Amino acid sequence: MRVKIRIASPDDAKAISKLIREELLTPVSASDTAQGLSQLCVNPRHKIFVAAVDDAVVGFLHACDYDSLLLTAPMKSILSLAVGASYRRIGIGKALLHRAECWAFEQGAGGIRMDGSAAADAAVKFFTACGYAGTPFTKEFEKSR
Repeated sequence: MRVKIRIASPDDAKAISKLIREELLTPVSASDTAQGLSQLCVNPRHKIFVAAVDDAVVGFLHACDYDSLLLTAPMKSILSLAVGASYRRIGIGKALLHRAECWAFEQGAGGIRMDGSAAADAAVKFFTACGYAGTPFTKEFEKSR
């Protein structure tokens, strides 16, 4: 199985909206996703990556700038990450995360973070296994250079 990580396009809306509905349990239509993608794909503050197997999108990750007065260095934030149930535990999520980290550090970010307040235990374990550190109080996970 060959997995290709690439930048998303509005053409990926149907597959991404299906992942959002099925894996993130958030009701969204393909047309709403297409509209969002058409805006976000051209916004340099956002980056959406997809994982494709045989040209079928099986996962995606949305990252963006994270600005705060509390930070001394710019950060990037993971807003969403989903991999289809049939494609989990084979490295696709990790590959998406790695690609987002590369983008973040290429852009000069001091780190990348994810708000895990609503994350399931499996997501917490995943981010921890990928080198992210969190606190039990904030449930935010962060990885620095």
